[in-house]
Amino acid sequence: MTTAAVPRTVLLIHAFPLSSEMWTAQKAALEAAGLQVLTPNLPGFGGEAGELLGLDQAARLLLDQLPIEPVSVVGLSMGGYIALELLALAPERVGRLVLADTHAQGDDEATTQSREEQAVRVLKEGPGFMIGKAEQEQAPATAAQTRRMTLQASREGIAAALRAMAARPDRRDTLRAAAERGLPVLALVGTQDDLTPPEQAREMARLSGGQVTELAAAGHLSNLDQPEAFNQALLDFLL
Repeated sequence: MTTAAVPRTVLLIHAFPLSSEMWTAQKAALEAAGLQVLTPNLPGFGGEAGELLGLDQAARLLLDQLPIEPVSVVGLSMGGYIALELLALAPERVGRLVLADTHAQGDDEATTQSREEQAVRVLKEGPGFMIGKAEQEQAPATAAQTRRMTLQASREGIAAALRAMAARPDRRDTLRAAAERGLPVLALVGTQDDLTPPEQAREMARLSGGQVTELAAAGHLSNLDQPEAFNQALLDFLL
């Protein structure tokens, strides 16, 4: 681990197709611990105008909102992809990194095709089909939260984000470079995460020289499924 000062600012990057509202419990816990917390909405989500032209563009937009000194960056799912883009773009601005329920690999052909099909469908039908699928897979309390946030996203924003995720590069070399720098990295994952399972979190920890924490009885949105355990893992790592 690096001997640099622990950052006092934390950037929380939300998941697809949600908004910064997903971080309500984490923001409260981190601020209670004396940290400054930034929870921006990405273009097209949470009522925010615009759409993502690429995940690298998202990283540049977030970089413009950060203080000059290094910050702790926390990203979940799509937010983790963007956190890796930010790290690749400006490694000197990242003092600590938490990658939650995500992975560093690029999409394979089947996933790329699936994202394109979803993008076309959401532009025609809206996000209703995505909500129905989420409600089948998620715990009731989590599904209620994700439904509200998904309905705040624009069709264009959702479609653009799907295509941006499909076009993202493999970032495993970015994690290897982080290991060379001694960047503190935590991979967080729900034990029941079927989309980005624990073995992918373990790979990220291995590549980065970081650590991994697996949260019991949590799925892909582990911060919503098990907020207290997620918060404690963050506090233990970021303070």
